Amino acid sequence: MEPISAVLSGITGGLKLFSGIKGLFDGDDDARRMYENARAAEQAWYKRNYYNDYLNSSMARAAIKRVEDTLSKKARQGRAYAAIGRATPEYSLATSAEGLRSMDGLLTNLAASESERRNGVDAQHLSNMNSINSNEMAWNRGVRKQADADLIGGLSLIADAVKGVKWGKEEETPKDNQGTTSGV
Repeated sequence: MEPISAVLSGITGGLKLFSGIKGLFDGDDDARRMYENARAAEQAWYKRNYYNDYLNSSMARAAIKRVEDTLSKKARQGRAYAAIGRATPEYSLATSAEGLRSMDGLLTNLAASESERRNGVDAQHLSNMNSINSNEMAWNRGVRKQADADLIGGLSLIADAVKGVKWGKEEETPKDNQGTTSGV
């Protein structure tokens, strides 16, 4: 190997080594920001959905309104029946108790639905976080693998260049009869 090409090979190896290490750190910063953004977005989604006021949702308000309307209608009917004189105090109490049981059943069902919904949000959040973490681990493995390959390739080029240089043992090239050096 000629000394010039050996030196150039060494320089190329050094540049490749530098490029690989710089790319490792530059890519690492970009990827870290990307994964931090993904985690922040997932956390925002989780807070928004888990701590949502379920009883204030349109579905829950509509269900409560339907039960309230039914109870109001039954109360009017009960008052009308009592005004005619046929209702006993026990009948009024039984009607009121039935209405309270209806409202209690509705609120119990809404609370059970809320618990199921929160469990679903928790499960989805865990799945999303596992996916983000798995992707980040796979990316890190790939980066480490590429960095190892760049490091080995760069060091190999440098080693080849160092082997090719004849440190202090360079031969003079013979001059031809016209006074120029001949390169072979």
